Amino acid sequence: MMRRIGWWVMTVLAQLIAAYAIALLFLPAMRPPFLQQRFLSIPVIAFMHLSGSAVALSFGAFQHNTRFRSRFLNVHRWMGRTYVISVLVGGTAAFIMATISQEGLPTHVGFGLLAVLWLTATGIAYARIRAGDQTLHRRWMIRSYALTYAAVTLRIYLPLSMAFGLPFGPAYQTISWLAWVPNLVVAEWIILRQRAEALRLGQTPLLWKRETEAAPDA
Repeated sequence: MMRRIGWWVMTVLAQLIAAYAIALLFLPAMRPPFLQQRFLSIPVIAFMHLSGSAVALSFGAFQHNTRFRSRFLNVHRWMGRTYVISVLVGGTAAFIMATISQEGLPTHVGFGLLAVLWLTATGIAYARIRAGDQTLHRRWMIRSYALTYAAVTLRIYLPLSMAFGLPFGPAYQTISWLAWVPNLVVAEWIILRQRAEALRLGQTPLLWKRETEAAPDA
């Protein structure tokens, strides 16, 4: 029950932020000043980032629903392919935008590293499923979507920082890391819990060795 509630909360928030990103694409009046400036200076990159990230955020949530995956396997596969392409588009644009992000070097590095890890985790997840390794594919997809979900956590922390009256500059520098590092910690906790559950159900401990040999550390 708790897992189902957690999935619904995660998915509803993801769809709301994805819808907001799409609205920013087509309703310029909704854009904050810094984003409007990006659309004026690098319109293609800004469009790529918002559109790719919105699709990845929306589709990715359904990829983590076991019931949906088992009932609609072909839909799951096509949504997965769309997710990978969307991350490639949105992540590449995110890296470019990170180099000119507000508040200097801390945000350049924070958002830039997020983009690199997002592309890397998604690429490994895709490579694992192409190799027929569903176990590692799912684990790397958990990591990938945790990074995708930075779009949601970013928009939770920013209003909170303003509500508490924190100075924008230092708060934004911190949030450029806070938006995704805890997400990865939660992803690793989920993966470890799944491993423990697999061992409890009698699955081979060789899965641990296999993952170490087949993929780099997160």
